[in-house]
Amino acid sequence: MRTLWIEASPKGNDALSSQMAMAYLEGTEYERFSVWDENMVRFGRDAAIAKFAGLFGEPFTPEQGAIWQQVLDEIERVRRFDRLVISSPMWNWHVPHALKAWIDIIVQPVASFTLNSRGEHVGALGDGKPAQLILTRSSAYDGRHPELQDFQRPYLEYVFGMLGYSVETLAIEPTTRWTPEDRAQMREDALALARRTRTERV
Repeated sequence: MRTLWIEASPKGNDALSSQMAMAYLEGTEYERFSVWDENMVRFGRDAAIAKFAGLFGEPFTPEQGAIWQQVLDEIERVRRFDRLVISSPMWNWHVPHALKAWIDIIVQPVASFTLNSRGEHVGALGDGKPAQLILTRSSAYDGRHPELQDFQRPYLEYVFGMLGYSVETLAIEPTTRWTPEDRAQMREDALALARRTRTERV
């Protein structure tokens, strides 16, 4: 099984979400891709113009066509994997902007999703393949604090489900602990849970 790990924390190996992903992926072959990579495709003005020009049959410049081809190439790169693992912290109740920027690349009409006769979104990328979300959040979204808003988990579950993936979620919360001992225990428990989840999913 070819696995693409999409890493959303800029902290790399120091991030709990990344450590959990590595524990989940222990003993397997995978490709690690950081959305903070400076060489990642950027969906800017030219890509947006080319996207809608293609949809409406309008002309676009060679430069716009070139960046649009990079977008399509990234979608095809993702399509070649049998499984996705997405690890992400919560930033300001949502996902880090670099992860959102990458999602804006791979979510494209016709190329990765389409519409059925009822106008509903239908995934054209995942084709039922598994996508494992590994999420960390500094607050607890267990109903004790109804004023807290969670746009991280529902957004990611919706997007990858809409693309046609079978989505499973592992979320650790709250990650904020006030003593080094508590933080160390939380990290140990989180990694053990990631390993156990991997075993259960095999």
